[in-house]
Amino acid sequence: MTDSKGNVLLDNTPRPQLVLDPWAVAALNSTLQDVINKGTATSARIDRPAAGKTGTTSSERDIWFVGYVPQLSVAVWVGNDDYSPLGTGATGGGYVAPVWRNFMYKAMAGVPVENFKPMSNFPRP
Repeated sequence: MTDSKGNVLLDNTPRPQLVLDPWAVAALNSTLQDVINKGTATSARIDRPAAGKTGTTSSERDIWFVGYVPQLSVAVWVGNDDYSPLGTGATGGGYVAPVWRNFMYKAMAGVPVENFKPMSNFPRP
């Protein structure tokens, strides 16, 4: 932001910095891809590399799924505003992951498929 004379008053230029070890991130991505490929969120498969995590509270009041592809991350939560239980058997993988999948099919339509970078691309810490 500048004043009327062009003097810089505020510079909000992003200055990215590395905050997580790349090998550790690749390892986490690999683990969370398994959640979709062969774990609790197989109903979230979207015909491209994706990773995610399901969630269900013990009281079945809240269920969720957080998933991502290299270009986009999306969280979906389901629950009642009055904190009442959703019902027996309500899980993030069974109820919410399909909602995420349907959203992602539309959101990623026409977007090129990208792969997550494997751990082998980075030195192990």
